[in-house]
Amino acid sequence: MASAPSTVRVAGTGSFLPENRLDNYALYEQEGIRRAFDVERARAALREVEDPDALTAADVFNEWSLQVTGIRERRVIPWDDDTTTEYLGAEACRRALADAGRTPEEVDLLIASSVSPADNVPNMACTIGSLLGIPTVAGYVVNAACAGFVYLIANAYAMIRSEMARVVLVVSGDALSRVTDYDDPKMAVLFGDGAGAALLTAVPEGDGEVVAPPYIHANYSYDHLNMRSSGWEWAHEGSPKLRMGAGAHMLRAAIKAMSNAAKRAMERTDLDWEQIHYVIPHQANLRITRGLEKQLGLPNGRVVSTIEHYGNNSAGSVGIVFDEVVRGKHGPLPDPTHIILTAVGGGYTSGATIIRWRGSD
Repeated sequence: MASAPSTVRVAGTGSFLPENRLDNYALYEQEGIRRAFDVERARAALREVEDPDALTAADVFNEWSLQVTGIRERRVIPWDDDTTTEYLGAEACRRALADAGRTPEEVDLLIASSVSPADNVPNMACTIGSLLGIPTVAGYVVNAACAGFVYLIANAYAMIRSEMARVVLVVSGDALSRVTDYDDPKMAVLFGDGAGAALLTAVPEGDGEVVAPPYIHANYSYDHLNMRSSGWEWAHEGSPKLRMGAGAHMLRAAIKAMSNAAKRAMERTDLDWEQIHYVIPHQANLRITRGLEKQLGLPNGRVVSTIEHYGNNSAGSVGIVFDEVVRGKHGPLPDPTHIILTAVGGGYTSGATIIRWRGSD
């Protein structure tokens, strides 16, 4: 009997973002936002603007958005477009397969993660399998909200090490523009659409290796992030919308959760922090990213941020940034490059994993 695979490899990565860019000025044109946004209160709160009284209402919204979230624009599916989260995921998968030099028919298992699929049934993994031309591939969905990509890596790692599968395609993404309340400026400013994917295998191919068993965790909190299922739609609530708490305590909780997860994942390896080249956190908020960098005591730039131009892509964010990092879009890749993926999401769910990447040096 063959022995279980000793390593789990990342053979390819891919990501997909809508081309449509929605900046803060265009977002402010939404009637619900203009009606709900307290311009004068936001103007009084601006700290880094020389003459806030000279700003137009749209300027105030833009500066407030940057100050509170670090977001200047986000990628979203156009309002009149019927593109789905499943489509975004399938495109990311195609790119991951191409990067790995594999065909869809070689995939044993497809695992997806999202809080905003167009359909609950058929599940998102099965739908993406069909879009890829493999409608009989086994597939299931993990709902870990913004920690989805890390949870998928953990699932794939377990499936490969247990020999239940040898080639696992994971894809995590959201189209939160479809479930965001655009009458709530604090919610509307945050979210963008997109998906990230990776192909994991049991064979020694590809440039990536999962260094140790991923770490995953949860700490129940309904108020942090919640959205009723469409099957539980209540008359006084209308269609399901994403709802999220606010305040400094949430920022601190997110920083702590991702820092703790990263540290616990590191404990499962023989690496030290000087050997870590990139930390890829869930892109929740620029203040959270900077707080994580400070909490981990890392030099400026070691923690990667893309939120200014992508927004918070929820389940898609870690996979999207991971794909960009290993393609060299955020700096050089020494050989080897050690990358920590760490995330926190609704639940609270949290987790981290460490990837060793074959660099170009």
